[in-house]
Amino acid sequence: MRVSELSARTGVSIHRLRRWESAGLLRAQRDDLGTRRFDDDTVRVVTFVAMARDLGFGLDEIASLVPDYAAGRLGIDELVSRLHRRITAIDAEIATLQQQRRRVVDHVAWFEARRPTPTKETR
Repeated sequence: MRVSELSARTGVSIHRLRRWESAGLLRAQRDDLGTRRFDDDTVRVVTFVAMARDLGFGLDEIASLVPDYAAGRLGIDELVSRLHRRITAIDAEIATLQQQRRRVVDHVAWFEARRPTPTKETR
């Protein structure tokens, strides 16, 4: 199937599919005219890559998983392990953002405390 057909079947944009192909996540064959041709199994791989991206996995980590996934060798234990690591990374990001939020709130309070109070002349 051509890239436009793959896009229609998966809901992933042509631009993104081309980027994933450039990153080595997808493999296309070229016909005599140089047109990309993907086999039907690529739909499954695109769905996997899209799900992994949606969960926040980076392209490098996804690239390390795709060959085993495409070959049917990626087991549940490995996937669950990777998902647990992703949860840990998300929790760390949340903690960092919560700390940053507290600092911003403290700065707002500091500035508000220094706001000049209106006098009779400025009212």
